[in-house]
Amino acid sequence: MSIDPRKIAAGLSRALDSDQTEQREIDIDSARLVILSDQHKGTRDGADDFFRCERAYNAALAYYLEAGYDLYVLGDVEELWENPPEPVLGAYDETLALEAEFHRQGRYVRFWGNHDDQWRYEDQVEKHLRPTFPGLRVLEALRLRVLRQADELGLIFLAHGHQGTSESERFAWVSRLFVRYVWRPIQRRLNIAIATPATDWELRETHELAMLAWASSHTSKPVLITGHTHRPVFGESKPSAPRRRSEQAVAEELELARAGPTPDRARIAGLRAELELIRAESRRFLRPPIPIDPPCYFNTGCCSFGDGDVTGIEIADRQIRLIRWDSEGTTPEAEVLVADGLEDVLSAVRRTPSEAPVAR
Repeated sequence: MSIDPRKIAAGLSRALDSDQTEQREIDIDSARLVILSDQHKGTRDGADDFFRCERAYNAALAYYLEAGYDLYVLGDVEELWENPPEPVLGAYDETLALEAEFHRQGRYVRFWGNHDDQWRYEDQVEKHLRPTFPGLRVLEALRLRVLRQADELGLIFLAHGHQGTSESERFAWVSRLFVRYVWRPIQRRLNIAIATPATDWELRETHELAMLAWASSHTSKPVLITGHTHRPVFGESKPSAPRRRSEQAVAEELELARAGPTPDRARIAGLRAELELIRAESRRFLRPPIPIDPPCYFNTGCCSFGDGDVTGIEIADRQIRLIRWDSEGTTPEAEVLVADGLEDVLSAVRRTPSEAPVAR
């Protein structure tokens, strides 16, 4: 597989400019929405990447339902490269019921991605989804005009992020056959789940840089929000990988434990193990930050992390926030990893000349 930035740019431009792409308006002072992506729900077997995240995901949906948020699911919600729809939809009936409650209240926006591109076809949506989601339309992309009363502040463009990649568009049927009949039996037999989108981080970073280059150079000055790569990216900075505690906090506690008059060897050993786990996770998860200036590209991360955590993007209280739901947390609330003023972000993008960044 290779990434061609020109094809990605063409795919995103096609989706943004298409007459088929819906446009909506949100008011910056009252908007409350959460964007979640890449659940990859399976059938609860060894190939299912979602079941570890079910606890955090359902808690998040319940919170956002009661807190008055609109729910945007940005594609790859079901893993249909590995499975037919019926067993997947049946495996997570409680999750489906929570999503359907948003839909009944007119607060549900659904997109299709490359792993659930079956939903791009009207007959498949009618057969499998509309019995639970009456009247549902599944979108490829969406333009959100952000207003304050009658004044337009900027444009947010939502898409899964696979547009312009050959394995996701022209050769999707080949990829689907390989995953379903080669990779999935291996996963099921060995109980292996895909905790990251791919082992080739260079390839994923090339894809992200291509999306960034497109967003920063397009004449519409969009703020692009995608999923697809499974890696959270936030505006001008990329946050730390999901983790239980900070490296600094554990290192300080380890130092204090070692300095005690009667060191507790078991406690010291546990703290040292936790410290090295965090350090190794950082090296595995993170790449050097992508230089994003202006802050025109954001990524939700995913709802299929191997540790069960869920990341997403909130737009509320005049802010844009990258959040994490901890699968083992005792308090059902989101941790804000990083936040910025939405108007500041839109203003920074609109006043910057349309020049593509130089890829590294």
